[in-house]
Amino acid sequence: MKKSLLFFLAFTLISAFSQVFAQTPAMPGPPKVALIVREDIKPGMMGTHNRHSAEFANIFGKLQTPNHRIALVPVAGSENEVIYLTGAATFAELEGMQKATDEKMSGAGGSMKADLDRLDKEAPLLHAGMRDMLAVLRPEYGYGAAVNLPTMRYFAVTTVRLRPGQEDQYAELLKMQNAARDKAKAELHVAAFQVIAGTLNTTLMFFRPMKSLAEYDLRIGPRVREAMSEDQRKKADKLAGESIVFTETSVYVMNPQMSYVSKEMAAGDPGFWNRKPEMIAKPKPKMRPRKPTAPPPPPAN
Repeated sequence: MKKSLLFFLAFTLISAFSQVFAQTPAMPGPPKVALIVREDIKPGMMGTHNRHSAEFANIFGKLQTPNHRIALVPVAGSENEVIYLTGAATFAELEGMQKATDEKMSGAGGSMKADLDRLDKEAPLLHAGMRDMLAVLRPEYGYGAAVNLPTMRYFAVTTVRLRPGQEDQYAELLKMQNAARDKAKAELHVAAFQVIAGTLNTTLMFFRPMKSLAEYDLRIGPRVREAMSEDQRKKADKLAGESIVFTETSVYVMNPQMSYVSKEMAAGDPGFWNRKPEMIAKPKPKMRPRKPTAPPPPPAN
């Protein structure tokens, strides 16, 4: 199979959501800006990390911080990568959320402050690396209507890196693809974000919400391609080869314990989002071994 065709087939699997990062089901579309955090977890430490992350989310809830997030853990892709998604209407709003969160965290006292200090000290033992990215919505790259995000369980996240100066060719490819999606009646809800800080600014990220992995059985990619004429397929392959340097799709499952969503978001599916976190075993103070005691003297005759 030609390299350009591989690009195209991978790309036709890209789909996203219309309310990603949205904290109210009534929100008609994705946020204008997003903070996307990717954490590399040290091998063998994913379970410990997830409990560590759930503790932080629990503290956010107690403090009622405004930094709502959706936590994603891997299903297909790197087994040691976690993603957190936070959205806002503007970068000023995002900055305000972060400042308010920092103030509430720094003002914590008593046992909560002790827990935060412990979690901060544990973090370097769990993380191999971390990347924070700021991204803006590219609505012209999107496709499809809104989705009921609270009822979704998975995200397929596709990262596309473009060749410098080839954005127009890529936009033409998307226009052709969206027309074919209409013709194929593709069950997609696509939102695209362009990263403007944290990695190369030729990086685009697409998100696909799914209730079940069975949605891959819909054969959306092949159906979209079949909806094109032979000439359109050839042109699409050419545009993909000219404009795309790299594309990769990973699948993640939403983790409610590690996530921290608003009450409105949780109300969309309370049985899932209000799930109790697993009991987290806190480090116990080391106890000095007891010295053996001498046996009692024998009774006197």
